Amino acid sequence: MLFLRRSEIADLLDLQRAMHVLEQTFAEQSDGKVKQVPPLRFMNRGMRMVVGGLEAQNKNGLRVSVTGGESMALLFEISSGQLVSLMGYPFSNLRISATVGLAIDRFTDVKTKTVAMIGSGRLSLPILEPAVAVRPIERVLVYSRSAENREAFARKASEKLKASVATVTSAQAAIEQSQLVLVSTNSPAAALLGRWLRPGQSVFGAGRPNEFDDDVYLRANLISVTSKTHELGYYDTKLDQPLIRLSRQGTVSWDSVVEFCDIISGKIPVPEKSNSIIVFRDSQGGFGDLALAAWAYEEARRRGLGQEIDLE
Repeated sequence: MLFLRRSEIADLLDLQRAMHVLEQTFAEQSDGKVKQVPPLRFMNRGMRMVVGGLEAQNKNGLRVSVTGGESMALLFEISSGQLVSLMGYPFSNLRISATVGLAIDRFTDVKTKTVAMIGSGRLSLPILEPAVAVRPIERVLVYSRSAENREAFARKASEKLKASVATVTSAQAAIEQSQLVLVSTNSPAAALLGRWLRPGQSVFGAGRPNEFDDDVYLRANLISVTSKTHELGYYDTKLDQPLIRLSRQGTVSWDSVVEFCDIISGKIPVPEKSNSIIVFRDSQGGFGDLALAAWAYEEARRRGLGQEIDLE
């Protein structure tokens, strides 16, 4: 078993490499070669565990994290059942960045220049960074409920991304001026209302499933998620999940909801972007985390990193 410290592998993956790894993994998912298991969370303990299987890579495993702490990943070889690696896992935010980056690349016009960022929490920068990386973004408009937080976020994002980042006093004001809408909040109520959207806009969510209201889905020409299994098995059953509720009511056809892997593989075409509203949700980890962990493990072994440990 190869023991890998977080510090040893943190620099092995950057955004572009992670996007490449996940693109391959989504293609494998589209071919039915990925095992999807809804994430688990022990609410009173703040512990979260994601599990996945990568048949094409002969790997399965899990990532576990605790609120306020770090993550670790365990990788197993499917054919032998052996534990091959225990690693400090530093790629949680990078997995989100790479996933959203791939979605932005598929679902937005290549000339997109303005972004609305709704939310200023811990995942806001990880989903804004790929937008700036894959599109010629000239202006970012930020809104969150706390004026202090959004001002602080604007300063931080401007410095890190070397982009023009300004604050606005309402989500609607940001959206009215933008082509691309990013949402990541912990708001107890919907942070994005469908009536604010117009054809030609693409929406990307990486937070709670209740951050979009019903009209976001009802107005969408395409709804795409990274995993229907994860959406259906979301751990907080007390939280309103508009997409699942609408599908169970028959208002939105569940069959019309597209897994992103089928966009990557080309099985499902993307509608004309200029006259469509496209909605994407990251379904919060699992096999994507395992894919990055598996790549890091193979690269670390190639470089001679880590410490071999005999568990017998």
